[in-house]
Amino acid sequence: MRKLQEEVLTVDYQSCSGYLPSECWGRETSIKVVGGFASSIPDLKFRIHEILVAGDKVVVRGEVTGTPSGVLFGAPHTGKSFRIMAIDIQTIRDSKISHTYHMENWLSALGQLRAQ
Repeated sequence: MRKLQEEVLTVDYQSCSGYLPSECWGRETSIKVVGGFASSIPDLKFRIHEILVAGDKVVVRGEVTGTPSGVLFGAPHTGKSFRIMAIDIQTIRDSKISHTYHMENWLSALGQLRAQ
């Protein structure tokens, strides 16, 4: 996972899910976050439903699915799976991703995991 991200992300890459300083992080943190998801959700999959390109921007509407192997965001392990929508706006520079604004519906995932 690290090698792949190092190949596609610029050294000064930024990933943001909001506007507060704590809601943006650099390449190393992004590598750790994605690696953490890959470990805690071993069957994690991202399916692309739509791609829009405008200049140096690429918008991806996708679907994230998986079954956590343990507690996820405080939701107890139940063996249940989730399916959520994700929207990513990528900025491309020198054939690599330099910036991402992303939104995943993790609240929906928690609801699915906790549903009776």
